[in-house]
Amino acid sequence: GAQRPKRRRKTLIALSAAVATLLIAGVAALVVVKGNDDKGDQAKTDYGKATHTPPDGPGPSGAQAPSSGSASPGPSATKLETTGDVPTEYLGAWEGEIKEDGEPTGKIRRVVLSQGPVGAVVAETLTSDADSFCQDSAKLKSADNLLLIEDQDVTTSIPEGSCSAVGEQTLRIGDDGTLAWSVPNSSSEATLRPSKSGGKPIPDTYLGTWLAKDAFGKTDATVKITIKQGAVGTAVAQDVADSKKYHCEGDRLLVSVEKGLVLSPSKFTGGTPKDLCGPGTSLTFTASGHDKLRVEYDDPDDYSDETMTQTFTRLD
Repeated sequence: GAQRPKRRRKTLIALSAAVATLLIAGVAALVVVKGNDDKGDQAKTDYGKATHTPPDGPGPSGAQAPSSGSASPGPSATKLETTGDVPTEYLGAWEGEIKEDGEPTGKIRRVVLSQGPVGAVVAETLTSDADSFCQDSAKLKSADNLLLIEDQDVTTSIPEGSCSAVGEQTLRIGDDGTLAWSVPNSSSEATLRPSKSGGKPIPDTYLGTWLAKDAFGKTDATVKITIKQGAVGTAVAQDVADSKKYHCEGDRLLVSVEKGLVLSPSKFTGGTPKDLCGPGTSLTFTASGHDKLRVEYDDPDDYSDETMTQTFTRLD
């Protein structure tokens, strides 16, 4: 299923999402986040009111973020052993960037296809951008020259209410081994490539507890994040954002490990005052040696395209 962001924001660079208060800053079963066009390209995250890092923070208190110990498997855990109508070459995990009108959007689209007959649920999907994380499942409608799937109810939306089902999508395998994804009667499309799956996709260099001081440009703020191993689509990180104004705690879900480590906006799990502990945006980490992680984010006090870098130092 695909979902559309209700709000469209300027896509953050590679490691988008600052932890201006991890919970400050804060995709998914073929789910596309709803647009934010009314705010324009100059819309920025108010990191002063976010509980996590600027680009990522805890999600709204009502967001349904699955935990790593959840009984329901994440997208990477989809079983592929049953018989059905899905051609073998389609099976497995696929990931790529969504384009609209031929232009890159920065949104990540992931589809994990399992075997099953027409009418059965055969896909677990996610869509992620700087501000939203969406998960869904999709039924197989036909499997002729291409696969036609249709998304069902949204299973995870961070922030709560930011994701909505799109409907039908087509998938066609290419001679080059890629998977073409598109939404009929829409300009949304993506070239998906085989992606990592399983329960341990995170490189060891990212695992552990990390601390950011003067987090995301706030001299009195710190953000501590603990990253553990887990499947894509499950909660793999807990973050704590502190300053003189707030204490916020949240969980982040694993979005991708293809280009750095991408974590979803944060789902609020505790803290005060609650109104300052928003989901913020997603975070993209890149490793710098064994003891440093870096996140690029937009300067909250500057409407230019200048980006800043936040460094996290290993605590364990």
